[in-house]
Amino acid sequence: MIKFSFVLFALPLLSYWNSCSKYDSPVKDNPGLKKASLTAGWSFTLGDRSVLSQSTFPPSDSGYYTDGAIPLIKLGNQYYGFWARYRNYRTVANSPLLENHLGQLNPLTPVFGGNQPNNGTSNGFNDGGMWFIGVRQLNDGRLAGFFHAETHWYPRTTQGWYAYKSIGVAYSSDSGRSWGAPYQILKHEVDKPATPSWSGLGDGAVIYNHLNNKYYCYYTPATGVTSICMAVSSDQNGYVGSWKKWYNGSFSEPGLGGKQTALSPLTMNPGSNPSVHWNTYLNKFIMIWHGWDGKLYISASSNAETWENPKLLLQDGPKAWYPAIIGVSSVEGGQQIRLYYAFDFRPDGRRTLASRTITFQL
Repeated sequence: MIKFSFVLFALPLLSYWNSCSKYDSPVKDNPGLKKASLTAGWSFTLGDRSVLSQSTFPPSDSGYYTDGAIPLIKLGNQYYGFWARYRNYRTVANSPLLENHLGQLNPLTPVFGGNQPNNGTSNGFNDGGMWFIGVRQLNDGRLAGFFHAETHWYPRTTQGWYAYKSIGVAYSSDSGRSWGAPYQILKHEVDKPATPSWSGLGDGAVIYNHLNNKYYCYYTPATGVTSICMAVSSDQNGYVGSWKKWYNGSFSEPGLGGKQTALSPLTMNPGSNPSVHWNTYLNKFIMIWHGWDGKLYISASSNAETWENPKLLLQDGPKAWYPAIIGVSSVEGGQQIRLYYAFDFRPDGRRTLASRTITFQL
């Protein structure tokens, strides 16, 4: 194992990095080599890569996971996972580790989402599918499921697979086996254009901040500043109309149609599809996302709003995307957590699901 130790002195909102920058970032994947990285006041060690079998999971969609976040929560003595590629499957297992969820579909059919056929019609919100990006149990026992939504242009055979993205919420009264009507909660200030293009906002994550009892959504606009932005809701159910976007230093813009400002300093490594959890060992929120350069990056925050300078977490081949963190759940972990991500992308979009441990040190 290769591990580096450093001493840092930090001032509020400003990090100073020592001159040994060659040790700050992991090298490219090398079997048997552990990797270490430095960030403000804490460090981590990255474990060897293991590959998970996806041969029959789920039916007809094998080889496409992960396709974004994999929300996982504990209900009673069981762990419930939600896997999406425009439609969502539920798994139930006695472990939070995703390898123990493969082959554990319950039910065998999708529980939420779906899309129109190639010659379908657009409804301007979710006809292209819905991907869960955060699931939380509410005080009344229901589940709130936050999702990335897409609307497409038809027919796709002539218009391509471009998408206008947004974010919504739905609710379940049976532990996620079925879901009620979907509602849109976050939308770009620019409406869906007439000409097909990547547009809107999405590819995010939703967490509940126990420090101030608010929901936070981290998302990326598809046009303009394509770096991670955020929105907040003080409503305990995350209802429509309760969301405010971060804009010019405050949560001042409406969730539906308001403007947004990208999070600094995360703009240093722009990207999307973050995975965010509260780390009980570091007493910080940890965010991991994929950059547009195909690498995974990591940052931390004491309050879920002010983030530290991002650092390189992993470069695994030409493209490592869709990070998903699992600790005791997908939104809480301790000194050692499990990183799941997609790599080895094939021309048809299929990819390999990989896993590594991340061990933090203070």
